[in-house]
Amino acid sequence: MKLLVSFFIFLSLSLTAKAQLGLEGFSSGRYEKRSAPVKSRGLASEEAPVVTDSDGVKVRTLKKSELEAEKAAKEAELAKTAEAKKPEAPVVATVVPEAVTKPAPETETEVQEPSIGDQAQRLFSNKTEELHEFYRESIHPDDIRNNRAEIEVMPAMLYNDAKSNYSYRNYQSYFNALKFRANVWLTPLIGVSGQMLFSFAADVDAVGSSSRVPAKYEMVDLGINFRKFFGVSRKSNSVEFSVLLSDNKMTVPSDNTSRARLKSQGLGVGLKARIPTSASYAWIVGGSFFPRLQHSEDETGVKVHSGSSEESVRLGVDLGGEWKFTRQSQMIWSVGISSEKNTFDGVAALPDPGTGATPSNVSVSSSLVMFSLGYRWGH
Repeated sequence: MKLLVSFFIFLSLSLTAKAQLGLEGFSSGRYEKRSAPVKSRGLASEEAPVVTDSDGVKVRTLKKSELEAEKAAKEAELAKTAEAKKPEAPVVATVVPEAVTKPAPETETEVQEPSIGDQAQRLFSNKTEELHEFYRESIHPDDIRNNRAEIEVMPAMLYNDAKSNYSYRNYQSYFNALKFRANVWLTPLIGVSGQMLFSFAADVDAVGSSSRVPAKYEMVDLGINFRKFFGVSRKSNSVEFSVLLSDNKMTVPSDNTSRARLKSQGLGVGLKARIPTSASYAWIVGGSFFPRLQHSEDETGVKVHSGSSEESVRLGVDLGGEWKFTRQSQMIWSVGISSEKNTFDGVAALPDPGTGATPSNVSVSSSLVMFSLGYRWGH
């Protein structure tokens, strides 16, 4: 019994001592809550997120690197989800220009056509084949400059009207004719040409009567031609200059007593412009001028003599076009008007049948209108 009482007394003293010790700790500040110092290597213990188990018990504190990695992973996942939900943009085919896909040449030189002087030098040095080779390589195969020879056949209709103060030289005539022309190009810019026209069933009115006098017209032109093209394209404009020799005749029967045989010949110049509007059609505009012609009257059954031939001049203009099927084949048309003026000095040989007087200083103005349509072959 004494032993049991002693045990209870000891237990009471022990509990009283522990309680006093606990109060002393609180009063001394030993158990007060203090802020933990911030470490330089990581987050504060109170601010750093913790990892807990299913019961809420702290397992460990996450490091800053782990937080950044987790944050980056979440952002990537959100971006991937947004990209998956975004509607697909339609695919648009992009056409890249050919000029971009093909590299530009390192050096670009402009093709220059040899001048007429250069071609003339090569012509006299027997180097024309080099010129033709240049054109074969530099211009379109269908360009007419590749032709070395051309032949034209053109049916024509003509009207000739002569006005004079002398009845023997006053007449009108309408007739059909056929015109041939040939061009030979020694080089693409230098060539020679020949043209001949002769009439069919032509006639002129007789003097002082209603009868008709058979007549034959013959017109021959020979030329040396020089061309200039403004570019190497087959649609380039061109100008052709010609030096011409002309010989025109009107012949009547040798026993005719109404008309004389007439002849005009001389040198002149021609100018022709070719203006293509497409690869298959071109306008042709040109003209000719003969400042000095030798005009003569040959007697037939009657000696018609208007006086001493003083001066003769001729001027002509032409408008036409050509349909080009190929450079070897073209259809051509032309409308031309020419006027020739003959003046004489002195007194005529015979009196005028209409007035009975003998005129002096006779003059004649003759106009010729021609329409032609034909075909040209080139090679």
